[in-house]
Amino acid sequence: MRVFVTGGTGYLGSTLLRLGSGRPWVLGASYWSQPPGMPGVAWVRLDVRDAAEVEQALEEFRPEVVIHTAYSKASPAALEAITVQGTVHVARACRALGARLIHLSTDQLFDGENPPYAESAAPNPLTEYGQAKLRAEHWVQAILPTATIVRTSLIWGLNPLDVTSQMVLELADGKREGGLFSDEYRSFVYVEDLAQALWELAGLEYAGLLHLGGAEVLSRLEFGRLIAPFHGRDPARLPAQRRAEFPGPRPGNCALDSSLAQSLLQTRLRGVREVLRELQS
Repeated sequence: MRVFVTGGTGYLGSTLLRLGSGRPWVLGASYWSQPPGMPGVAWVRLDVRDAAEVEQALEEFRPEVVIHTAYSKASPAALEAITVQGTVHVARACRALGARLIHLSTDQLFDGENPPYAESAAPNPLTEYGQAKLRAEHWVQAILPTATIVRTSLIWGLNPLDVTSQMVLELADGKREGGLFSDEYRSFVYVEDLAQALWELAGLEYAGLLHLGGAEVLSRLEFGRLIAPFHGRDPARLPAQRRAEFPGPRPGNCALDSSLAQSLLQTRLRGVREVLRELQS
């Protein structure tokens, strides 16, 4: 199977490629600003904002499956140009080639008022990022109804550290101002579990929405208090914060109901405590 990963040097993309390198598949991937270092991958520098570039890159690689992880929320302009229109370009190129598309979306589509959220739940995003991701979903569904749209949660990992864990350590070390929300809950998902689940999906003919969240729902503060001691930091040094102190609306509890995915896949989407216990054993 020929599989192309957009955003191949990103946090999820690089894990996907590392775990996919042992499979009997031909791997291709795109990068933009961060140069690639992984051998055995057909790399292409690609600006997903450019429809012609996207079309040419995929035509040359001829993938059977595209896993679209590339996005940006650096600014409102980037949200529209990369997260939304970039997705449009990838979906149209997949349609032209007859390639399957696995598109990564987010739990931030929900307002956090009625968790846990199954695939049938009505989106109501509160943030600009969630709104952009919902627009991207609508485009994917319109262009390529056979696509798999994966909604996931905060992705964490250890080697390298994810951005949330890095923030936890900086807060514990007194190198960062702010705090961790005690009233914002997510289905934290271990990056290697998510990547393994996506590789499983690459071999399945599943169309439509699918939620891939970790088994344990935690606040950001609870997550921090688990991660800090694992890395030798004092969890008591982590400052707490509430959503009301943050400018702009934030969803309270975006817990995902991932029971459908767990009935389809062999990969278990473990909770944070379970992963840490297994790593420490």
